[in-house]
Amino acid sequence: MAKIDIHRSYFTYEALLFIAIFTLLFMGTNIIMMDYRGIQNTIASQDPFMILILGAILAFLYKNSTFSWTPLRKMFLILWGLYITSIFLSMLIADHFVFTEVLILLMVTVILAYKIPKQLIIYLVLAALLSLPFLLIVDYTLNESGATLVMVVTAGFLIVPRTNRAMILYLLPSFLLLSLITTSRSAIGTFLLITAFQLAWINLYQTSIKQKKWFFGTAIGVIVIGLVIFAGRIYQFFIGASLEREGYFWNDLTSKRYELWATVWNNRQWFGEGHSYFNFTDLLHAHNILFDTLGRYGIITLVLFVLILALVWLLSITKYTLSIFLFMTAYLFIGMFEYNYLFMFVYFSPIILFFVLTAYMLTLREGHLDTIKTKKD
Repeated sequence: MAKIDIHRSYFTYEALLFIAIFTLLFMGTNIIMMDYRGIQNTIASQDPFMILILGAILAFLYKNSTFSWTPLRKMFLILWGLYITSIFLSMLIADHFVFTEVLILLMVTVILAYKIPKQLIIYLVLAALLSLPFLLIVDYTLNESGATLVMVVTAGFLIVPRTNRAMILYLLPSFLLLSLITTSRSAIGTFLLITAFQLAWINLYQTSIKQKKWFFGTAIGVIVIGLVIFAGRIYQFFIGASLEREGYFWNDLTSKRYELWATVWNNRQWFGEGHSYFNFTDLLHAHNILFDTLGRYGIITLVLFVLILALVWLLSITKYTLSIFLFMTAYLFIGMFEYNYLFMFVYFSPIILFFVLTAYMLTLREGHLDTIKTKKD
């Protein structure tokens, strides 16, 4: 399981400096993205903040790591290169070229080529967790805030001890914060699924028969009691008015997203329609990472995007990378109903973690493959 033990040796002066830098940047971007007190009116673009974060990461990697050119890494970088090339072509053809977006994607490409040290993961996860309380300062609920919290908390599994007590102390406050900052069904549903999977893994994988029985008994009891007391509210929250005698009303079930998705699909083009691919009135964005990619960059980019996501997710399905698997799964679930995290429309901590954890997972897989090869030799 991709669990990182935190040692004192990691916390040098440099470590504290980078944690402070990342925390301040994540806190600042959280405040900006929630538009606290209309702060977005004074900022022309959020891209410079993303460039600052990526620059700090590259500075750390330049000093503490090296590039990796293993076959696995090369395969991934070739696919990634085709993906961003298709984006650049789309920008040129649809006349919506954005220089800062190009720069960001190139910086991400360099990060993906590096071997990622454990220290960097610790610094980024701690900084992202420390920035979460700032989501409370907004005086209204936001779906994006909930999505951010769920993904950051899931990334936190990498450093939280794998015990029931630690998980309860970690997850209960997280769920309380989640319920305060959002009413997003996708965020809350994903949080519950990820929590159930994590607790099941802790109590069922290589544990005693007694602990397995205790876990099943407790889980069944909690589910039954929860359904008896809250069944009506759960149904109303997740299904509500979308289910009638005639069947499902998909537009209600998806909070008015279905009509937008259908419009994007019907207007699909090979190279997209640019940033203004839809006249957003009721919704500010497509609320789906796939349809957003399709409308903005076109069919070719969408196919490559799906291949990248599938490859990342499949590579994470091992017991050595379980926490990363949960993070990528949360990304996919939430991405079906929220922003496209790959293009800086939301708080930056989730997408920074996405890219760095992808590179870290490749580093772990390479190390595991090297170990197997050494044993064979």
